[in-house]
Amino acid sequence: MLDGRVAIVTGGRRGLGEGVVRRFAAEGATVVVADLAPAESLLDELTPSGGEHRSVAVDVRSAEQMDGLVQDTLSWYGRLDIVVNNAGVMDSGAEVADLTDAEYDLVLDVNVRGVFNGCRAAARVFRGQPRGRIINTASYIGKKAIAGHALYSASKAAVISLTQALALELGRYGTTVNSICPGTMYTPMWVEKLPTFVGEENPDVEQWRHRAAAGIPAGRMGTGADVGAMAAWLAGDDADFVTGAALNLTGGEAVFF
Repeated sequence: MLDGRVAIVTGGRRGLGEGVVRRFAAEGATVVVADLAPAESLLDELTPSGGEHRSVAVDVRSAEQMDGLVQDTLSWYGRLDIVVNNAGVMDSGAEVADLTDAEYDLVLDVNVRGVFNGCRAAARVFRGQPRGRIINTASYIGKKAIAGHALYSASKAAVISLTQALALELGRYGTTVNSICPGTMYTPMWVEKLPTFVGEENPDVEQWRHRAAAGIPAGRMGTGADVGAMAAWLAGDDADFVTGAALNLTGGEAVFF
């Protein structure tokens, strides 16, 4: 359980981040939901915990905004225990020869710089206290690249390496740093990108969902609730000796790396 603990979750308004927010709140944590857009409707649904949850508009690409988010959280609650760097974007699916500089900048800025900004802001706080948790959302294709997703693969590989390096740096301060590597997940982002992925203007979402599930040994796509469950374990006391890990969450879709 996470009773009394205070967490920041970036990209927490929907998708995987929403799953983390809901699970943390259910386990008793107070959650600051950081996203580009307000998450007030989500906050209204959360289980009350030891403090009042908050929604904050933040662009993770801004170091100033991320530093401010951490300092504001400390001023509101007097503590910070967990930072989940989840905000991210998907690439277009174009091959490298067809990628634009603008897409490169967007994907790397959000997925790498954004996670770096969150990690750095958290590390500055956690070095001065006996315990901390940093959890970064990576991807299984950060370990094994997929054609057509070079930018996303590269960005998530960077997240895994950053996680490992920071785990080595913060271990002596009692802080663990881990990354979660989801497989094929049923999220709003997946639905939005589906026309590009499958080359259809109006694809049958449920049909493609079943096709995706057929290639996963667990027989279904992952969900935000799955990510929330793993994040809650990593944030809790039972994972005190787990750090520097890149944990697959794929339903068996990726078992060789």
